[in-house]
Amino acid sequence: MIGGGLAGLTAALDLIEAGQPTVLFERRPFPGGKAYSFRDPNYDLTLDNGQHITMRCCTAFQGLLDRLDLQRLVSYQDRLHVPVIDPFARGRRISAIAASQPPLLRHLANTAAPIPAPVHLAWSILTYAHLTTEEKARLGLVMDRIRRLSERERRALDRQTFADWLRANGQTERLIQRIWDLIVLPTCNDRSADVSAAQAIQVFQVGFLTKPRAGDIGLFRGGLSVVSDHALAEFRRLGGDARLTAPVQQIETDDLRAIRVRYGDDQTLGVRAVVLALPPQHALPLLPRGWRQREPFWRFEQHQTSPIVNVHMQWDRTIMLGDFAAVLDPNVQFVFNRSRLHELSGPTHWVSVSISGAHDIIDDPQHAIVSRAEAGLRQALKRARPATLLAARVVKEREATFRPLPGIAAHRPKPRTPIRNLALAGAWTDTGWPATMESAVRSGHAAAETILEQLGASA
Repeated sequence: MIGGGLAGLTAALDLIEAGQPTVLFERRPFPGGKAYSFRDPNYDLTLDNGQHITMRCCTAFQGLLDRLDLQRLVSYQDRLHVPVIDPFARGRRISAIAASQPPLLRHLANTAAPIPAPVHLAWSILTYAHLTTEEKARLGLVMDRIRRLSERERRALDRQTFADWLRANGQTERLIQRIWDLIVLPTCNDRSADVSAAQAIQVFQVGFLTKPRAGDIGLFRGGLSVVSDHALAEFRRLGGDARLTAPVQQIETDDLRAIRVRYGDDQTLGVRAVVLALPPQHALPLLPRGWRQREPFWRFEQHQTSPIVNVHMQWDRTIMLGDFAAVLDPNVQFVFNRSRLHELSGPTHWVSVSISGAHDIIDDPQHAIVSRAEAGLRQALKRARPATLLAARVVKEREATFRPLPGIAAHRPKPRTPIRNLALAGAWTDTGWPATMESAVRSGHAAAETILEQLGASA
């Protein structure tokens, strides 16, 4: 097992539970991959490398939490509710994308049971303050069109951008900015203008337009490393051998099989099989040169990455009351009430600003990023205007996710490879999902299943 992110940990657990002796190699001194937390010694505070959420439709990730008895780590909404702030509005500034009912119907029903999708979103669209009546009508028609697309029809749209598809279906630039990008940015880590229409449509079909509870947001009540730390501990409890600070330099092959890995200070280990659970740019150099231009490995170089920037900010007083909110300002995007979510005590208040698809600012100095985020929060949150910003910490993930660009689906490999005992895992592989924790876990299961089939066939 090469790679200790969620994909590698999931595959490692599956293999060890199936009775296969398993060694996990991780180059860093801790597991977690792209989803980890760290302790900031300056503030005695646990911070995530990037703000993560989950949704009820992310069943594989929820299965991993259940497996590790970590259900308490995530708190799900009773119903989808995403507050949306327009900081520049002259009238009503706060609205919501929500699964809700008209007040009269809610009173008559006297029940918490959701109404069917996609009708569950209709009331929030009708009352959404950030669109005109005409825009709401246009939005409803396209949502229905998305809901009705078959999988074959959706996949056929992979080579065009979602923005182009939206424009062809009557959506304006304002609609794209105020609704579609609001969902596409955090789920696909890029704007509709750069995301494959097939991938974006999958997000809306699975998360919002098929099952009424699928889009309920799950928020983490602790640091992300809790998941990977528990997974690693469970792997070791079952007899797995986890080698941290042990980067793999090379996978050696003999004809069509992997025979050993070279790692650490020129150490080697013979193997029966390998799961390569690294991002494509890190996985390709581990393969023998003779394999790198062969199918599917040459496709690794077709992948690009998209960055995420998070700004963790300490204020001298409470500046927001809810758990989180979306902001129609590219300098903020989403803000999370970390003091509330993590039940932090003390007189100061911590929030985290999450900026996805951060290509324009990833190279900017930290003070400039903080300045823009601060100005954005003061404009969006009235409570922030008299408050004093005490401290800020910028965390940049330059290679946070793969970019779901038009045409990239053809370059997302299946777990099975022509190296018969080598399987691929990672959120970037062919799971059908964007680069999420759900995709990573699904890929881990698929890779482990591939290896178990291979080992069974060769036994």
